[in-house]
Amino acid sequence: MKSTLFKTVGFLFFMLTFVHEVMAQRYPVQFDSLNIKIDSIAKKNHLVGAQILVFTRDSVLFKRNVGVKNLQSKQPVTDQTMFRLGSITKSVVAVSALQLIEQGKLSLNDKLKELAPEIKYENQWEETDPVRIVHLLEHTTGWDDWALKEYAFSSDSITLQQGIDLYPESRKSRWRPGAFFAYCNSGPPVVARIIEKKTGEEFESLVRKRIFEPLGMTSITFRLDGDALQHLVTNYTGETNPKEEPYWAILRRPAGSLNSSALDFMPFVQMLMQRGNLRGQKIIDSTSVDRMELPQSALSAKAGSREGYGLHNYTTSYKGHLFHGHDGGVNGGLAHYVYNSDLNIGFIVLVNYDGSGFGKLNNAVMKTIMEAVPSALPEKATLTEQHKELAGYYRAAYPRAQMTYFVEWPLNVVKVFEQDGKLMGQPLLGGDLDELRPLSDNQFAQLDKEGYTNSVTAVKNSDEQLLILPFGNMSKTSALAAWLPILVGGIALLFTLLGLVVGLIWLLRAWYLGSHGRVMSAFATRLNFWGYSISFVVMALLIISNFSGFGLGKAQLSSYLVFVTSLSVALFTMLAVFFWMRDKAKIPSRVDRALVFLCVASALIITIYFAIFGLVGIRTWA
Repeated sequence: MKSTLFKTVGFLFFMLTFVHEVMAQRYPVQFDSLNIKIDSIAKKNHLVGAQILVFTRDSVLFKRNVGVKNLQSKQPVTDQTMFRLGSITKSVVAVSALQLIEQGKLSLNDKLKELAPEIKYENQWEETDPVRIVHLLEHTTGWDDWALKEYAFSSDSITLQQGIDLYPESRKSRWRPGAFFAYCNSGPPVVARIIEKKTGEEFESLVRKRIFEPLGMTSITFRLDGDALQHLVTNYTGETNPKEEPYWAILRRPAGSLNSSALDFMPFVQMLMQRGNLRGQKIIDSTSVDRMELPQSALSAKAGSREGYGLHNYTTSYKGHLFHGHDGGVNGGLAHYVYNSDLNIGFIVLVNYDGSGFGKLNNAVMKTIMEAVPSALPEKATLTEQHKELAGYYRAAYPRAQMTYFVEWPLNVVKVFEQDGKLMGQPLLGGDLDELRPLSDNQFAQLDKEGYTNSVTAVKNSDEQLLILPFGNMSKTSALAAWLPILVGGIALLFTLLGLVVGLIWLLRAWYLGSHGRVMSAFATRLNFWGYSISFVVMALLIISNFSGFGLGKAQLSSYLVFVTSLSVALFTMLAVFFWMRDKAKIPSRVDRALVFLCVASALIITIYFAIFGLVGIRTWA
């Protein structure tokens, strides 16, 4: 009889829980299909280890641990396994700042110069457009992202102030603060340091006391200590031939140092879903959560966009429904959390490798939980003349990292055009063709094949026509300006690579002629072009092979070789030009003369381009 009673009570409890979840979830989710998708992605993309967690504001709907935490030990990923959260840490900084704002100890409009005059930075517009707290939290300072030397630094013992004092050069506003979003890792540590000054407490200790402990987040750590010593995964780079990555003790921990399991971090996300409260613990006001989710300082926000980057909280739009959250990445580890309070659903995906499976896992989860949810976008939209005027070519502008902009500038170009009564967008060099569906005079939803519908905002900045995406800015350009760098640069690169072979042929030809008492015409020109080609290829290979793990940010042989080869590229080019001007008339064959001219011209084009972007004599470690 007691057994029957227990079974009855258990059944009623199960039914109450089931009814609660059915009422909480308005749309059914087929988690069996998600399991199949996860298995397929894990196998095809050589996934090392992962945690996938789907939940409501008060319960878990789906939990899956995949793979191993370490390829050598083969220890399986469990609920207790901890992953690197990376830049998700920034969301914690924002919540901590909002707590002080609610207490009246801080304001989003406070000026950095007045709060912390000891923190070095440059802003030529400081008198009219000072750097404020809101700019630090919304990545609209205009500061460059960290230099490679900042990424390469690794120490768990350094204090926050010591970390900020090191390498302040990247904290330089490249345009007026409050104009454009450009992701920058310097902002959150500066805010965290201001929080320390306002409270007199170490940031990590304060966060643990005011956020983690009230939410029951017991294992989460900022350093490689505590539970992380036993449960933290090993990270790997490379999908088919994974390379083990060392633990990266980030220079300024508030930028991205947290370690946690998905289950231990879930209460933080649930707190945001419940608008600042969880299980009777109030962390921040609901109005603070609203402000956290809504970007306000960038031009796109001022033009009416609700999407983009708020207070260390960004928007993902799917079928027109706005999800909020953040992602993170460290060397060999990727993390992502998103939630939608209205739909009462959120998920976390954590992996310990940097392969393409991470993005596919996120897409699979999003597609599964949203499969039965109707679209919130208008089915059709009529193009106005104002919309049609946006047709043209757009180039990436106002970049995150100035150092890598030399790659982005020629290649990241989009063509916008009208097709069958719709406004379409497509990368110039090929890629997915996406509809830009009008939502207003200046707002569009970019409909991609995965179902995402992130907004695009048309903005005028002086005489500049811009298209601003949630995480990028594009400036209108001409068809000639869009195509010319690609065509000229492509030809120059082709001749540079051919120069490796052609130079060897020239060398053999010169030896042959010399053995017969003859001299090759313009041999000095040819030899210096060959030296240029070799220098360029060696430099490119060094950068590609050492970019993973931030090796080029350290004072080591590969970094010195990049410096030397970047100088030799310019030196050999100048010598080739000099000898060409001296000896061109001595080349008897017109075809040969044209070939040598194209080789020298290609070297000159590449070298001038390098010089414009500051790559000649680049010291990546300094």
